[in-house]
Amino acid sequence: MRSGGLRWQLGRPWRFLRKSDWLLLLIATLLAMVGIAMQWSISGVQRFPEAHVLRLGVAVVAGCFAAAWGGRRWRNSSIPIYVICLGLLILVLVIGRTTNNARRWIDLFSGFKLQPSEVAKLGLMLMLARWFGDRPRPETFKALLGPAALTAVPAVMVMLQPDLGTALTFGPMFLGMAWLAGAPWKNLKWFLLVPLMLAPFAVFGVEDYQLKRIDIWWRQDSLSTEEKADAGYHLWHSKLAIGTGGTWGTGWAQGPENQLDRLPERHNDFIFPVIAEEQGFVGGAGFLLLYGWLVLAAFAAARRYRDPFSRFVIAGVGLHFAIHLLLNVAVTLGVVPTTGLPLPLVSWGGTSMLVSGLLLGMALAIGASKGPVFSNRAFEE
Repeated sequence: MRSGGLRWQLGRPWRFLRKSDWLLLLIATLLAMVGIAMQWSISGVQRFPEAHVLRLGVAVVAGCFAAAWGGRRWRNSSIPIYVICLGLLILVLVIGRTTNNARRWIDLFSGFKLQPSEVAKLGLMLMLARWFGDRPRPETFKALLGPAALTAVPAVMVMLQPDLGTALTFGPMFLGMAWLAGAPWKNLKWFLLVPLMLAPFAVFGVEDYQLKRIDIWWRQDSLSTEEKADAGYHLWHSKLAIGTGGTWGTGWAQGPENQLDRLPERHNDFIFPVIAEEQGFVGGAGFLLLYGWLVLAAFAAARRYRDPFSRFVIAGVGLHFAIHLLLNVAVTLGVVPTTGLPLPLVSWGGTSMLVSGLLLGMALAIGASKGPVFSNRAFEE
């Protein structure tokens, strides 16, 4: 039977891929290849990054199943997935492994770890897509309170771990989806002003090391030698690596900050400085353009669908990558205070890679659909 769902689509992949959005898949593949090359450089030329490739392979398999699952099933599963994500965020606070005074990972088996905050990004995006897709244009402030609450719950739970960097990605996702849904700026601005007004009181719940990072960021151009070797170490060596690259870079696996192990977290949160150091301004700019192309391709794909849920999901995929790109690069350049946030498809993080595969699989699932109406209303043109 043609509607055999998962079995039928996996059994006849050529039909499925023929209708999929090849551009997203192509750009994501190119970014993943860049990630492999840079992880190889970081690991040392004599040591191929098998673990990173294994994580990438798991993400590819997850993406295939996400694509075969189909857009309608993703919509129907959005609420259960969101609830499961909240359950995982509660679970990690109870049984999560404590590392550097934070509970962010759940140990699974054979050394595999799950980071619930990364999975929660997917759950929130699906929930917001369904919320905005099933309702009229949110033209009033009251109409935004529901999705704002759906966003605040996981964001607060992530901050309790504490993981401020990941928590900062939830707000932009809500604002972006609300804006795409047609919410007027006069209402959205309050969701920016309220956090700013509460920021002075938030310092009482912030860890000492986080306050020190903010102080270092504020004084980054006048740090003492001792501070550059202590609290400002990440930022100082990140900017040094980027500056060392010059126009054309030092060459693959030739960057001194990378090869001499001076740049911390260079396999994960600070991988962009490695790219800029070894490939220079030209290579770094080319990488940013390629990543930006992925985001624009997602937004362009979203415009092709009249169904709101389809549009919001694909646009949400674009927002996910855009938010991470902007925040990650901003941290490495010293534009915002240092915080831990991976660069999807390129960084080492296993859960981040898994979520990226699932998100791209969802986009391909919707791209392969014949245009069924998943939501309860037609998209207003």
